[in-house]
Amino acid sequence: MDLELNGRTALVTGAGGGIGATIAATLAAHGCIVYVGDTNLEAARVAAGACVGTAQPVLLDVGDPEAVARVVDRVVHENARFDILVNNAGILKTGPAVESSIRDWDDVCRVNLSGVFYCCRTVLPVMLVQRYGKIVNIASVSAVKGGGTFGNVLYGTTKAGVVALTKGLAREVAPHGINVNAIAPGVTETAMTSSLMTPQSREVVLASIPAGRLAAVQDVANVAALLASDVLSYVNGATIPVDGGYLTR
Repeated sequence: MDLELNGRTALVTGAGGGIGATIAATLAAHGCIVYVGDTNLEAARVAAGACVGTAQPVLLDVGDPEAVARVVDRVVHENARFDILVNNAGILKTGPAVESSIRDWDDVCRVNLSGVFYCCRTVLPVMLVQRYGKIVNIASVSAVKGGGTFGNVLYGTTKAGVVALTKGLAREVAPHGINVNAIAPGVTETAMTSSLMTPQSREVVLASIPAGRLAAVQDVANVAALLASDVLSYVNGATIPVDGGYLTR
């Protein structure tokens, strides 16, 4: 399917690996000019180099509003527009909430929730002038569960905040030709999840998923590309589970 994304500009945060890198590669393959943002510039370079199409690495800490402004300014300066924002950057904390420190809470909120707000707030003035834009926020099934298989209460709470932010922003900007949606992946096959799972825990996780497998990063990237296009232009304020039926149980 031709998503008609050729020449659209896109910024994907947390794109140095995993889901973000695959979203960046998918958008680039569909013709987007993709900026691959990550706190690890070398990882961003590798991810950008793996893209078939136009992709540029950028150093980006979403928890730093000034850094966000610099990157957005660069995209607009180089392209005279800003079409697609994919808020993928996030960090994971595990363990009981009672054992979490105030620093843990602040760190998770800074990246997972404040970072999404900073990026949205910075790109929206440009999109409002254009009367066009697509924002795709990566939430999680843990937003529904209040934590997940690995992410704890802190993680689930921030992801629930992303869902609420998505709905609220969509309501505000839909009249201006801007779509804001979210994706709620289930446990996804990445290096991070693999490092957290034993063969026994993997068996337990798989038993909770009707589809009988973990999500692949491409499963999430495919939905992100659709939401970044005009194919789903009447979808706004939605959170789409990509979980193999996990939330049905």
